[in-house]
Amino acid sequence: MSLLYVLLLCLPAMTYAVDFKPYNLTATLMFLDIDKDINGIIDRNEIDLSFRHFDTNNNGRISRLEYTAYVTTNEPTLSPVAHALYDVYDVDNDDQLDHHDFDNFFALMDSDGDHRVTHFEFVRYWTILLADLEHLGNA
Repeated sequence: MSLLYVLLLCLPAMTYAVDFKPYNLTATLMFLDIDKDINGIIDRNEIDLSFRHFDTNNNGRISRLEYTAYVTTNEPTLSPVAHALYDVYDVDNDDQLDHHDFDNFFALMDSDGDHRVTHFEFVRYWTILLADLEHLGNA
């Protein structure tokens, strides 16, 4: 299991045992996990690869049930965070994560619009997102 999935699976549980802050360090670890070619840039394909494990029926789309079931498999207390993250990813609110949603999610992280997500962009985006999820008591 990749570090990204471990982090997402352990997010709420870690707050009880370990402080999940600083968020920028957590985001850096996530970045390193997603950057498969280790070039310091996350491209659109690497985003697709990072979501592939959630598509348990391999139909090219990820339902809320697939996503939350995968995330909460080892840690049921992750449910609020899983739903919050799903809502962030599902930009068109159709309860299906697909190529369109991943394009939009990628664009949110790609703040300068150059079709590449740098370490700086990724860490800035996730630091803000993790701080926003803090109200759930799990980040």
